[in-house]
Amino acid sequence: MTTYVNGITVIGPGLQNDAKSMLILRGEETWIHEEYQNTRPVMLPANERRRTPLATNLALQAIQGLLREQDDLRTVATVFASSDGELDIVDKICTGLAEDNKIVSPTLFHNSVHNAAAGYWSIAAAMQGSSTSLSAADATFMCGLQEAVTRVETEGGTVLFVAYDHPAANRLDKYRHFAYPLAIALRLGVAEESGVFGTLKLEGSMTGQKNSQCRNPSLEVLRTGLPIGCGLPLVEALSRHASMQIVVPYLRDELFCLSVAHEE
Repeated sequence: MTTYVNGITVIGPGLQNDAKSMLILRGEETWIHEEYQNTRPVMLPANERRRTPLATNLALQAIQGLLREQDDLRTVATVFASSDGELDIVDKICTGLAEDNKIVSPTLFHNSVHNAAAGYWSIAAAMQGSSTSLSAADATFMCGLQEAVTRVETEGGTVLFVAYDHPAANRLDKYRHFAYPLAIALRLGVAEESGVFGTLKLEGSMTGQKNSQCRNPSLEVLRTGLPIGCGLPLVEALSRHASMQIVVPYLRDELFCLSVAHEE
């Protein structure tokens, strides 16, 4: 079955303007670091908007960019993939537990779970359909994409996939370092939509190859700055409507090969 990529959103430092981001992904402009602005997702009710933690904000910003007017958000399937989730919240909870009174607020607790982003999405979208939240350490991008494509092939319809990570607070940063916040989101489906970027096929795992690098060399610091960055060569190829193979990290020492194609 053919999986179509009908939408792309990339959110990160210097990548918060859709038009400019597309120029960078196509290699027509150089990526320059600009401080990431943590913007609250407008689709959430005001109360929830105030409570959303950093990584969830990032994920929802990215997934908002994939939406179409005709979408019935109650039934659109979603896959949320994050290497480590809300590290900022984990730091705050651990700090609270280390104090004498050991007080942890309920808001911190419910924001700490790995499906926090999916939970806020379900509130915003009044979602009744299926959603998956997963983590696979440095293989998170590929495992999340594998889950999303499998959902398209087995269930049909549209699947919104977003892979995202946000840097940890200082105390955790030395154990799990992410140089930048970054989210990559893809709108996948069994049918071609207006503005389609191309098709995607999962070839399989391999060894003895090298990870694909970014065609735009200025993006290499983002690609190597955190695990989710390995998806940048894929969205670059899709943005250029290229037909090629992309190799990304997979489980243990394996890599995974993806094929992207564009038919005129």
